[in-house]
Amino acid sequence: MATRGIAAVEPEQPARAAGGSGVYRWYVLFVLMLVYAFNYVDRQIITILAVHIKADLGISDAQFGLLFGTAFAVFYGLFGIPMARLADGWRRVSLLSASLTFWSGMTALSGFANSFVQLGAARIGVGVGEAGATPAAVSLIGDYFERGIRATVLSIYSIGVYVGAGAALMIGGPVVIGWAETFGPPSEAPLGLAGWQAAFLVAGIPGIVLALIVFLTVREPQRGIMDGRRDEDDPAPMRAALRELGTMFPPWSLLGLRAGAQAGPFGRNLVILAIAVIGGATIAVLTDRMLPAEQVSVVATFGAFDLTANHIQWIAMGLAFYALASWFQHVQQANPAARQFITASRTFRLVTLAGAGLAFTMNAVNGFIFVYASRFHDMGPEIGFRFGAMAIVFGAAGIAASGLLSDLSRKRSISGRLYYAALSTACLTAILFAQFTASSALVFTLCYAAATFFMPMWFAPLQATTQDLVPPKQRGLAFAVFSIGPNVLGLGLGPYAIGLISDATGDLRLALLAAASLGVASIICLLLAARTLPQDEAQTLRYIEGGTADGAA
Repeated sequence: MATRGIAAVEPEQPARAAGGSGVYRWYVLFVLMLVYAFNYVDRQIITILAVHIKADLGISDAQFGLLFGTAFAVFYGLFGIPMARLADGWRRVSLLSASLTFWSGMTALSGFANSFVQLGAARIGVGVGEAGATPAAVSLIGDYFERGIRATVLSIYSIGVYVGAGAALMIGGPVVIGWAETFGPPSEAPLGLAGWQAAFLVAGIPGIVLALIVFLTVREPQRGIMDGRRDEDDPAPMRAALRELGTMFPPWSLLGLRAGAQAGPFGRNLVILAIAVIGGATIAVLTDRMLPAEQVSVVATFGAFDLTANHIQWIAMGLAFYALASWFQHVQQANPAARQFITASRTFRLVTLAGAGLAFTMNAVNGFIFVYASRFHDMGPEIGFRFGAMAIVFGAAGIAASGLLSDLSRKRSISGRLYYAALSTACLTAILFAQFTASSALVFTLCYAAATFFMPMWFAPLQATTQDLVPPKQRGLAFAVFSIGPNVLGLGLGPYAIGLISDATGDLRLALLAAASLGVASIICLLLAARTLPQDEAQTLRYIEGGTADGAA
């Protein structure tokens, strides 16, 4: 019996169900992978430019970690939730093309930044823009490809991570060198730009062209068709997305709980707000005191008060803590399906924590790999092309292998994907310890190639697991919630924390080894999640087959 917003349908042949030929849906997958590649070009281009940015803007390791991680990740993570709601209720192709246009423009604007604050503002814009891309893309993939091959398909989509990251390295190094050789010092160059600024322009502008291709050539499929359903779009998707955003920030977050006449949640929200403000301020002061006075970076001065980079970091993390905790409160109150399949699922929580630990390690290593190579092995920007090529080859191979192997593992056991992710994480951890204790540049480079192969192997199995744990109309939201761990905790905290440890101890190697050790905690989370997955996934399948409420708030 159909309910409002859902029509039960018989499963169709995959090609016809997706609204196109079998060849066409693979074209769509290629375009989505290309968008993901541009996502990582614009996100990662800053890493190969790190030494030049640090020198020209006079910033510390912790400040660079804030630029690479926090400025991007906090806003990417927070805006990912309303953007995911938009992806679950609006035209996903339109959202994808608009997001790509915005973040590409912000990347290009990064090329005109002349200070830490200006570059930080541009990085925030990149994060906001990219927040809408992957929820829309993952939701589209769910309606173009059937459940049994989703990990494989998601692994192909995720190849864009290392195609983009590798391309960023291959672009950044040669542009910096070529710009200096052609024009000399910035004072004599077009628009007075340094080579690292020109690299941002080269990285950002092509994305606007790709956005037009997406809008003109990708068709919107019927939502839910691959799971034997026809779910309707939200009649007011923008309002729903703004309502989701409002649950995160006062006064709307407080008013929403008061409107529900529930004093308990209202009071708890005030307590959470107080913890965020007091906790953030306290940690900011403590981190300032961890560093020698000359290492405390003052960003701005307001009368007698100096705003330091550590203040900005912990204000941002306090904001993220409050916004996410407040949002979870509203979900518990207003969205039964999200509460049942996402926030109350022990498997979902454990998988998200595992992703956070893995992302912490991955982003800490990727953010500082070229700073480390320069300090410990005397390598310059010329290695960008070589390391970029290795990133594309070995990273793409690792992602592709992970999809196929994790799907094969699932055929042997319903928790096989998680066992596979735990094994690949153990291999990665061992390689990273070898890489950052190597005295030879050759061994360091070989370990970089091996680590690049294993580092992305968690993407596909963990993403596919979270998608299988939710009904079709919760997929975009599920991706956004899962991304909170890897993005806000992993990317938002990882590079900054490693930069802070490096500044405080004067030992970047020690900081990176500390990041690698988090692999052990991720393995434990994956093994615990593997124990609860069968029961949680069976509950989701019963819900889908029963055709009950659509889960909209």
